[in-house]
Amino acid sequence: MTDASGDVDRLLQLEATQLSRQQEVDRVLAQSILDPFSILGVPHTCSPSDIKLAYRSKSRLIHPDKTAHARARDAFERLKRAETELMDDERRKAILAMMEEARRELAAEWKLERGDEFERAVVEKYKAIMVDIEWRKRQRLKQELAREGAASAREEEMAGERRKRKEADKAWEDSRDQR
Repeated sequence: MTDASGDVDRLLQLEATQLSRQQEVDRVLAQSILDPFSILGVPHTCSPSDIKLAYRSKSRLIHPDKTAHARARDAFERLKRAETELMDDERRKAILAMMEEARRELAAEWKLERGDEFERAVVEKYKAIMVDIEWRKRQRLKQELAREGAASAREEEMAGERRKRKEADKAWEDSRDQR
């Protein structure tokens, strides 16, 4: 009897572990890719060692080889990208500077702020700023690609004209004896 209850306990523990793995994958995928702190589940004031510790514990949970979740690989890649961004001092400083910018913008709107609700609003404002920056980058890239495409089309058109001119010159030279 004791052996059977031990097997049941182990089976229940295994199921609970698998469930927590799947919940963590879902949590990571639900986070905005613009906020690496929330992906890792660490506060904005954390140290690099806290980041490394959070990454290691969460990566063991959601590693694609350890969980059967269909999108575990996507979650693991997001987790790795978040850890990479936060471990890069320059990138982390840029993220924190954007957070501070969002905090300054909101401080003007919120006269009596400073609380959990204010911090959530700061994170949302940060995300809005980052979305705007990303949108502007994509617009610039789109314009550059359009310019490059137009330049490429002009170049192809000029090459076609040169080819036609060369063919016409060759035909003229070939018909010299007949003239």
